[in-house]
Amino acid sequence: IFKPTICAVNGPCVGYGLTAAAHCDFLIAAESATFSYPEVKIGVPTIVGALRLPPRIGWQPAMELLLLGDPVDAQRAKEMGLAWKVVADDELLAEARRLADRLCAAAPLAQRAIKEMATRGRELPWLDAVRFGETMRKVAGATEDAREGIQAAAERRPPAWQGR
Repeated sequence: IFKPTICAVNGPCVGYGLTAAAHCDFLIAAESATFSYPEVKIGVPTIVGALRLPPRIGWQPAMELLLLGDPVDAQRAKEMGLAWKVVADDELLAEARRLADRLCAAAPLAQRAIKEMATRGRELPWLDAVRFGETMRKVAGATEDAREGIQAAAERRPPAWQGR
C-alpha cells in the first residue's frame, strides 16, 4: 500500500495483528497497549512475524519480541522503534485523527511516490534506486497537483489537492 497508514493500538496486539501493525507507517499506542509474539511459548514459530518485522526495530528488539514471547508495554514498544507515539488511552483516537488530518494536508501523489520509493528503494542497488526515484519525481512533478502546490505557495494559500 503506497498510501500513508496509521495504526492505533488499544489493548493487546498479538501475533499476526502485531505483524500487520508493525508495517504501518505510524503506530500510535495507548498507554495500556501491549505487543507480543507468544507463539514461541507454545512451541510454534512465528515465521511471518520473523520475516516481516520492519528494519526500524533493529535486531535485538526484534529478537526480544520473537524469541522471548513476553508482552512488552507501550513505552517499551516506543523505545524499540515499534511505536511512533504513546498517548493516554482516552486520547488514542483523537491523536490518530490529528495525524490523519496532517497527512491529508500533503500532496497525495507526492506522498505515494515517496512511500513507494522508501519501500522499493531498499531492495534496489543505489544507482537503480536513484534512477527510479528521479523518474517518479519527474512524473509526480508534471501533475496538476504539483502545479497547484507551486501556485498555492506563490499565492500563500493552502493547496486544493485533486490527486491528478
